[in-house]
Amino acid sequence: MATLGIETSTAVCSVGLADEFGLQSERSLIESHIHSEKLLTLIQELCDEQKIKLSQLDGVAISIGPGSFTGLRIGLSTAKGLCFALEKPLIAVPTFLSIAKSVVLSHPECARIIVCIDAKQREYYIGTYDQNNGDVREALPVQIRSLSSTLAAVSLKTLIVTDRTDEVKTKFGDSRIVEDVFSYCRGDIIARMGIEIWNDGKRNLWEQMEPIYLKDFVVRIQTKSGK
Repeated sequence: MATLGIETSTAVCSVGLADEFGLQSERSLIESHIHSEKLLTLIQELCDEQKIKLSQLDGVAISIGPGSFTGLRIGLSTAKGLCFALEKPLIAVPTFLSIAKSVVLSHPECARIIVCIDAKQREYYIGTYDQNNGDVREALPVQIRSLSSTLAAVSLKTLIVTDRTDEVKTKFGDSRIVEDVFSYCRGDIIARMGIEIWNDGKRNLWEQMEPIYLKDFVVRIQTKSGK
């Protein structure tokens, strides 16, 4: 099952391919506010590199959130457009679980992973995962919490991946293992997980699919006085 994976939940714009034999290829850019401009270009470049036509895909997998409101909307709308045009299935992949699985590929010895993404207004999306012999499981549901309440009791052996490494390291010093999350936001991992989800019999109607936000989108209107 040749599957295209799309990851746009953070500043990373990543696409990847996977099939029943495993991960095939991935292309990424790390820059804020470039998803709408670069996503389709990356998809075309990836397909050209792998010598596969979009019509030859068996499905599209999308990182469904939580994460950047704008990034998630761009990724999902692009995926829906492709699935409509190609008449292919769309598979929703939990963003934080995909990040945790990506971490384990680089750190197979890591028993616990915390994914910590800035949710603005001094809040963070927090996902906690345990790993045993390559099997990654959700230890706690993804929540919105403050940094202090989340990480105060984190053991020294826990690996924290975050888009705010400076804040986390400043808060807790260098005693805990903290890494940048962006290298673990990968379209090929999304594609591979999409295949696994599809093979498990989980189906989604792409027309009804919406991103997982976890919090309401708030529009702020700034007056001329700046207040």
